Amino acid sequence: MSFFTSLLALPAILCSSTLLHLPELVAPADAPAIHNQPLAATEHSSSFLLTIRGAVPNHYHQRHTEQIYVLQGSARMRLADAEVSIQAGDYLLIPPGTVHGLLEVTSDEPLQVLSIQSPRFDPTDRVLVDN
Repeated sequence: MSFFTSLLALPAILCSSTLLHLPELVAPADAPAIHNQPLAATEHSSSFLLTIRGAVPNHYHQRHTEQIYVLQGSARMRLADAEVSIQAGDYLLIPPGTVHGLLEVTSDEPLQVLSIQSPRFDPTDRVLVDN
């Protein structure tokens, strides 16, 4: 199952409130290079815990705004027309239509990010790009 296909498996958590302790959510040792842990979803947003050991293909979302908070690790990524370095503690707001992708993880540990998409994630909204 590809990373983007795995995002189709939205969580069963569709309630008014959720409390999770993210450090307790650990990707399995045999997880693929991009491990997606759906956290919660409502009609307005979806949240995911992503553990990344490899590249994420360049893409953009036609209607979604994506917010990313880096929990651990560091990486180089494409953000619009720039290449940026990100690390634990960084927050990114990625508006619709903004090309982004992860070029490489630069830390010894995997990159772990909280990704929140609004409105609720719809995989048909994602468009892959070559460069």
